[in-house]
Amino acid sequence: MIEASFTALGRLVLMLVQPHAVLWLGLIVLTVVLWRSRQRRAAAVAALLVLFVQVIGGTNLSGWLLGRLERPFAGVRPEDLPICDAIVVLGGGVEPSPQEVGGLHLTSAGDRLVMALELVRLGKAPVLCVGGGYAGRGARLRIEADLVKRAIDERQLSNAPVISLGACSDTRDEAMRVRRLADERGWKRILLVTSAVHQRRALATFQNAGLNAVPAPCNFLTTMSPEVEPPRFGVPGALGFIFTSIWIHEEIGWLEYRRRGWIGAGD
Repeated sequence: MIEASFTALGRLVLMLVQPHAVLWLGLIVLTVVLWRSRQRRAAAVAALLVLFVQVIGGTNLSGWLLGRLERPFAGVRPEDLPICDAIVVLGGGVEPSPQEVGGLHLTSAGDRLVMALELVRLGKAPVLCVGGGYAGRGARLRIEADLVKRAIDERQLSNAPVISLGACSDTRDEAMRVRRLADERGWKRILLVTSAVHQRRALATFQNAGLNAVPAPCNFLTTMSPEVEPPRFGVPGALGFIFTSIWIHEEIGWLEYRRRGWIGAGD
C-alpha cells in the first residue's frame, strides 16, 4: 500500500487531505465560528454533523454493525459443506465493462465467483447456476450471468455445466428462477453462494421460495475475531461510510422483502 512508505506524520497528513476528512475539519471550523458569532442553534447543527461524521468514519461502529450480519456465517469451510444438487452463485461479483478482458470487471464482491468455482473443484455439486443483473437496453443489453458463463466456459474453469439464470431483477427473482429449475430437474438441496453480509436475506428469500438452501458464505468485509476489538476514535475514513452504506442497504432490503412477503414473518 502507498501509506506504508509514509512516516507517521505523512500518514496523518494523507488522512487529513481526504475529502471526508476535509469535510470533517471544515465542519469543526464552522462550528467554532458560529459559536463565537453567538449563532448557537446553527453551531449546534454543525456540531451534530461533526459528531455524525466522527462516529461513522472515525470509530468502529460501522464495522460492528456489519460484523453482526456476518458473524452467524463465520467459520464455514468449503470442504465441510455437504454434497448438493446444484451450486447457485448470486450476482454482484462482476459488472459489464468493454474495457476489461472478457467484457467483465470484478467488483468488491468478486469472491463469490472464487467460492463458487472452489465448490465446483471440490465436487460439491454437479452443476453451477449463475445469477446476476443486467445493464443497457435493446441490442446493447449486457446480462451479467451470460457474460460470466461465457468467461467460465471459454477458459474451462469449471468441470461442471454452467447455467445462466438470465437477466434477474433482484435476489427474489434469482430465487424464483432457481425454484423453476429445481422443479424441472428434481433438485432437493442447493448450495447458496453470496457475500456474508447478504447471506441472511438471500437465505431467507430462497427458503421462502420453497428451496432447501445451504449457505456458502464468502466475501467477509470485517474481521471475525473472538477477541473484542478495542474502541477506535480517530480521523474519519472512507471505509466507515462504505460499511454503513452496505449495512443500511441490507437492513432496508430485509424490511422491504418482509413487507412484500418475500421473507417469512418468522425469519
